[in-house]
Amino acid sequence: MPKRTNVLSVILLIICISIAVTGCGKADSPNQSEGREEPVMGDGKQDQKKDRPEEGQNGIVAGSIESSIQVLEPQNEKGILFRYELKNQTEKEKVFQFPTSQKFDYVIKDKNGKIVYQYSKNHMFMQVLSSLKLKQADTFKQDILVKDLEAGTYELEVWLTAKGETEDYRQKITFNWN
Repeated sequence: MPKRTNVLSVILLIICISIAVTGCGKADSPNQSEGREEPVMGDGKQDQKKDRPEEGQNGIVAGSIESSIQVLEPQNEKGILFRYELKNQTEKEKVFQFPTSQKFDYVIKDKNGKIVYQYSKNHMFMQVLSSLKLKQADTFKQDILVKDLEAGTYELEVWLTAKGETEDYRQKITFNWN
């Protein structure tokens, strides 16, 4: 009888592990079939692609890391979708080091300059060292979904949170919320 109990215990253990591993899977979002992914509240991350730089497309045109911000989707029922980008325009690979899983931060200020929202105040980040590697001509993209504001004029200010850098690649954009 003890052998039968051991066999049943092993089978039960295998079933439990199988269920646990199956629960770690990833479901496709309905918009992926349309070629567009659904942004996540606050940081607009799309299936964690934000940590993967896009391979260089336009070549190297200057000798610096260039940051930019743009409106990706104008205001609709979901909000306004912005895109913050860093492009490596140097001839060397650039590695940014981070003391946590946080790679960027942003604030939204009203027309008087008062901060009405800060991304890092509403999120928790893993306390692990991480890095972001940008090869020559690669681009790091971070989508930011802004929503639930009162009508008015606002400024979105975004920056990289890398440590040991002389620049934080800060970008600002003014927008109206209706």
